[in-house]
Amino acid sequence: MNSLVKVFLILILFPSVITAQSPKKNYEYNIDLIHISNNEVRVSFTPPKNSLKQGKFVIPKMIPGIYQAMNFGQYISDFSATDKNGKKIASERLDKNSWKVNDLKKVDKISYKVTNGWNSLQQSTDGPKSAGSLFIKDSVSVINYNSLVGYFEELKDTPYEINIKKNKDFYASSALDYKRKNDSTDIVWAKDYRQLVDSPVLYCVPDTTWLKIGTTEVLVSFYNKKERHYSKKIADDIENILKNQQAYLGGKLPVNKYAFLIYFESSNEKGSIGDGLEHSRSTVCLYRSKSMAFLPDALNRVASHEFFHIITPLHIHSGDIQHYNFLNPTMSKHLWLYEGMTEYATIHMPIKQKMISLVDFEKKLEEKIKGMKEFDNHLPFTEISKNAIERQDQYMNFYQKGPLLSLCLDIRLRELSGGKMGTQDLMQRLMQKYGEDKYFNDDDLFDEITKMTFPQIRSFFRDYIEGTKPVPLKEYLSKVGFDYDEMTGKVSTLANPDSKQIALRKAWINQ
Repeated sequence: MNSLVKVFLILILFPSVITAQSPKKNYEYNIDLIHISNNEVRVSFTPPKNSLKQGKFVIPKMIPGIYQAMNFGQYISDFSATDKNGKKIASERLDKNSWKVNDLKKVDKISYKVTNGWNSLQQSTDGPKSAGSLFIKDSVSVINYNSLVGYFEELKDTPYEINIKKNKDFYASSALDYKRKNDSTDIVWAKDYRQLVDSPVLYCVPDTTWLKIGTTEVLVSFYNKKERHYSKKIADDIENILKNQQAYLGGKLPVNKYAFLIYFESSNEKGSIGDGLEHSRSTVCLYRSKSMAFLPDALNRVASHEFFHIITPLHIHSGDIQHYNFLNPTMSKHLWLYEGMTEYATIHMPIKQKMISLVDFEKKLEEKIKGMKEFDNHLPFTEISKNAIERQDQYMNFYQKGPLLSLCLDIRLRELSGGKMGTQDLMQRLMQKYGEDKYFNDDDLFDEITKMTFPQIRSFFRDYIEGTKPVPLKEYLSKVGFDYDEMTGKVSTLANPDSKQIALRKAWINQ
């Protein structure tokens, strides 16, 4: 029989034979959550098809949202590479976070062990625990893929297939869609490494509640060793906030699915410990306390801020984020946007949606003003942002001064547009121009915003964000009928605002 005809018949009669033998173009990972020993998980993977003589395998030094070296490679041990016959292929560790693998084109499997990034929230670490992974056999796993999965620098932007062996009673809570392969194995796909790292997962016996916010499905997943039915209370508490955020964002949320992953560790000690990390479509929250009584308020604050990250940096971000270098990242100069504008939306939304009183709003502004004064406000925000790793002492000012700058920008936009346009509209326009898969050039953003708004806005950025002029709070709050006492830091409404101030305030906060 002609060999070509033979191959043709095999393809028709036994397509799986050819498929099984064909090298894949994606990373195929296997993670074993069943056979955990000494808080270590066994991980193995097959690299994508390639013709490389050698490759550099990387586990992140840093990840987006955390501005300090975490060195996730420190949790990796027993690294080895083998060919299809099980013969070892030479590899060597280059530093904390990378390995050189020879004859990569011959490599069939790479395996290693991963240990816990944290055992208890009580322990001190060099960085946020919410970015690390936790494995407790037959109990729970909090998985951040940046501490388990890596990539070859020569094989970037490649899809991932992750197979996870797990307890048959465990459920995967994540913004990604996990599929059941069989009773003890789940499978999930990610389009690239950035999406995988941006999508943590909580594995445990499920305590979950789903919310429908417009067309968006919101998953609330909760773990505590003793409490088994708490996710419903959390979901009920945050539902009103999420619905108001939906209205604030124009009536439609720009994601189909979002996940809140909440781990609570019971303690007999006084006080509470909390840690969290936002992602584009999910938020990880870790808490440790005697009582869960504080959780509703704490999670309301988290939901208010973190959920707004579906706007930026998910749909509005620079090339530094789109093509993030997990080993040696360069920082964007626009943390005023990513964190400052997000925090501003967090305090602006409740007053605009009539969830709080004017007095409560004034108190919130006073808190931000007081917080801003604890930092060096003679430094340009763009400079602090570009040097966020080195200037950790100033980083938290993006959550204090940042929203106050955004407040002034909002009032200025509404003043120039006769009340028709503010930062809400600006963010919508930026989303339409860029979106999830298109980034802006870091040096061009101020000019691009100026083009889509007003020429005067360029001087605002130049004076207050690129420059060091003090935040013009007194001047701008006066435009909307508020008085700001610079000596005491008090904010109050004017007794007799004129019609222009009243109209602009109405456009700004609907009051």
